[in-house]
Amino acid sequence: MAERDFTKTGIKGLDAILGGGIPRGNLTLVEGAVGTGKSTLGAEFVFRGATEFHEPGLIVLFEVSPDKFIRDVARFGWDLPELERQGRLKMVFTTRSVFQQELQQADSLLLDEAGKIGARRIFIDSFGQLALGNDGSRDPRDDFHILAEGLHRENLTAMLVLEVVAQDGVRLAAPAPEEFIADTVMRLRLEPLERAVQRSIEIVKSRGHEYQMGRHSFRIVDGQGLEVYRRVQAPRDTTRELAASFDPTTRISSGIPGLDEMLSGGYFVGSTTLVVGISGVGKSVMSLHYAAEGARLGERGLMLTLDEPPAQVLRNAASIGIDLQAAIDRGTVQLYYDPPQEIEIDRHFHRIEQIVREFKPTRAVIDSLSTYGSSLGPAGRTFRDFFHALVALMKEHQVTAIYNHENPEMFGMSSMMGDYGVSSLVDNIILLNWVELGDVSRLAVTVTKMRGSPISRVTRECEVVDGVGMRVLARTISPNVQPTPFAGYHGLLARSPERRPSGT
Repeated sequence: MAERDFTKTGIKGLDAILGGGIPRGNLTLVEGAVGTGKSTLGAEFVFRGATEFHEPGLIVLFEVSPDKFIRDVARFGWDLPELERQGRLKMVFTTRSVFQQELQQADSLLLDEAGKIGARRIFIDSFGQLALGNDGSRDPRDDFHILAEGLHRENLTAMLVLEVVAQDGVRLAAPAPEEFIADTVMRLRLEPLERAVQRSIEIVKSRGHEYQMGRHSFRIVDGQGLEVYRRVQAPRDTTRELAASFDPTTRISSGIPGLDEMLSGGYFVGSTTLVVGISGVGKSVMSLHYAAEGARLGERGLMLTLDEPPAQVLRNAASIGIDLQAAIDRGTVQLYYDPPQEIEIDRHFHRIEQIVREFKPTRAVIDSLSTYGSSLGPAGRTFRDFFHALVALMKEHQVTAIYNHENPEMFGMSSMMGDYGVSSLVDNIILLNWVELGDVSRLAVTVTKMRGSPISRVTRECEVVDGVGMRVLARTISPNVQPTPFAGYHGLLARSPERRPSGT
């Protein structure tokens, strides 16, 4: 079977969703309500063709004057008048009836202009349903058939805008006849998220090739144009889907004195570790040690934080004697902060993919899963799908990753993950908790799960010291030290410790 010839849109992220682009000669219908970005998408389709693929184009306007259209797209750095002067673009301002007549005439002035510049693309903005001259005497699809045949005859890959009425992202009207005739249909939406909105694009159909189904989010970026982000749930290639932690010997050090002993020597390469504990118990401190240890060994580390901005992370690191800024300056650590308010998860995941692909970290810290959950909603599939995608990404690139998760229970623990049912997806689980002995709460660490390694599940005491950081204490404490070691108690994990009888 001959390989299909595709017209690349040139729009960032869109061609990947389209499976390489739009089959050449297809008539594409871009439909959506007011403000969804239809005109911007069409203008960029022609602009990228003229500037990046040596494919001149026509822009046909019915309602917006060329001057206003030129002004509006100038915010993206698109100089349409200059392209016209170079003969790579032609803008036409006309009526729908005149445009239809022009397409039917052999000596059409419009098509003559298209021939002069060697046009390969055309964008028509916009027409309403059944607006192309239908007088009620024939099937409403006839007019659109005439339009489609005229564009196909001139070998133009066309993009047409169709306005639809929508409320809260839901289309109110019945499907338009144009949808059945068009080869490709893209549907743009403004989707409400609480009190915010997010733009999405869906490829409803596209004849002649495979494409990524579902709603993918996108942004309109000043100075650039559209940026489309594949939805998190969309399958990637088999390399990622089948990725695993496969190295049976190499261990990655935690960087915390005493903890590697509990981890049978450290984490397996490419493994996923969940660190669970209430706020303030030392999860972030453990993560800083992990990143700093990698930097000391010359391994690249990614620190992804939603809870604390970079300046605060650097301050916290300095308080335990870690010069994280120096590691960042050397290029061994990259700190990425994304505010959790109104987070757009497709865009967020796209950015993480970029960093992992380009920076190539060996270690990663994600702080924290509970913040993702509160932003995405733990009751639905979105959180689990995101976490599953993140784990698969890290395993594909053999990144040994630590995920912090806040458990709200301070004394007594009924579940490590609460409503976030993802513990089955991780390889290792480390539990940090407070143990109340008398009037003092002491810090405890327990390794409760470690795939592929024998563990004792012994609860050990640890401490965090200013200027020094975290360390795990030995099971036995010198007789000169007053506190009784944890080995002298039972019921530590149950948060109801009792002294062991002497001699047991």
